[in-house]
Amino acid sequence: MNHSEAGGRVRWTLRAHEGGARTARSAARWKADAVEKAVEGAAPARSAGTERVSAEDGWLPRPRGVDTASARERLSGAVTGFVDDPGEAVREADALASEVADALVAEIVSRRAALRAAWDEDADTETLRLALRSYRAFIEVLITGR
Repeated sequence: MNHSEAGGRVRWTLRAHEGGARTARSAARWKADAVEKAVEGAAPARSAGTERVSAEDGWLPRPRGVDTASARERLSGAVTGFVDDPGEAVREADALASEVADALVAEIVSRRAALRAAWDEDADTETLRLALRSYRAFIEVLITGR
């Protein structure tokens, strides 16, 4: 389902429930549909500190805010500079490693916060199922690197 189809589905669901009392089952389905749209509707969005979360969105831990071309260039400069000043080359590589590691931790913390925001203590079973599926994918990526 693409993002526009998901949006239409949620709008249809909202219209179907307007003006009438919702049963517990239809309310749960409505919430699950809305969560499914937010969770699976599109690739991760990173604006305003929010992120859409999906177990199947292909998220991989990437250092947040690190320009990979610049990082590679700095690393290459450190390696090349080893002959002239080995100590400085290793210090530069250490500084770069620290920056990249901090950025990677920030990305992982952000992803975990997005996962946590996708459910709450009063969530229905379908919402919890989707959350568990997303957590499973997140943990697998951290454990296996893929």
